[in-house]
Amino acid sequence: MKILICGASGFVGRHLTKTLQQAGHDVARGIRKPALASDIAVDFSKDTDKGVWLPRLDGFDTVINVVGVLRDTQDQPMLKLHEQTPLALFAACQEMGIRRIVQGSALGVDQGIETAYFQTRRKPEDFVRNLPEPMRWLITRPSVIYGEDGASAKMFRLQASLPVHTLPAGGKQRLQPVHIDDICEAVARWLTDPDAESQIVTCVGAEATDMRGMLDSYRQQQGKGNALHIGVPYALVKLAAKIGDFIPASPLCSDTLTMLNAGNTGDATAFTQLLGRPPRSYRTFLADEASHVGG
Repeated sequence: MKILICGASGFVGRHLTKTLQQAGHDVARGIRKPALASDIAVDFSKDTDKGVWLPRLDGFDTVINVVGVLRDTQDQPMLKLHEQTPLALFAACQEMGIRRIVQGSALGVDQGIETAYFQTRRKPEDFVRNLPEPMRWLITRPSVIYGEDGASAKMFRLQASLPVHTLPAGGKQRLQPVHIDDICEAVARWLTDPDAESQIVTCVGAEATDMRGMLDSYRQQQGKGNALHIGVPYALVKLAAKIGDFIPASPLCSDTLTMLNAGNTGDATAFTQLLGRPPRSYRTFLADEASHVGG
């Protein structure tokens, strides 16, 4: 299978590229700055016209889009990266007869939460869901994704290692961390299944928890004792988020706080079926890494 992965230089894209190459697929990376002969230059902040995509898709069987940003900035506008360019890409896929499409979306996109992150992901989902047969599509909606090299995972591991955990509003925000390897395996299985149906899949781990529980588990897996928990009053968290609105590098802003408060959990049934086994639990993520290194 010849596959184009848009966003292949990002966290999810890197892992998908590796998984699908190891499975024997011919994978081309759609990235802004090509480095390999097989790379295709794409710029999701500019390539909003279908005509730009048509020649790029020649010869491909499958297109995967996992381009995404958490913050809306002038250099990386969500309206173009999440909405306008994917719409152009998928319209070109339809015209070129691409047989399979994978769209990386987000858990909570359908809950009516009016943040730019969710709003700009809805129209591409709607377009993909209305693609005609024989085209098949898979929309993945993951919770918080864990991977050893992931930026958020590194931040959470560092926070867990500290003897004192400062927790926004007590750390009661609900989430259901999912391992990047499970997402990649699920996508690979769907692509190679000739009878795979078009579907939206909630990609979540085996167990839901909250921020405090996740950090406590990560700390335990690091072989450390109990941490001291200090809750940060919500008023201060909200103030920090408003300040973060003016600091593009900050992971905390009003929108990310809104999404965090809304919760990030779901039913793992469809994901389990796609994987052919239960997904991993956050309780084993770090321990599995340690045993792999030790072995």
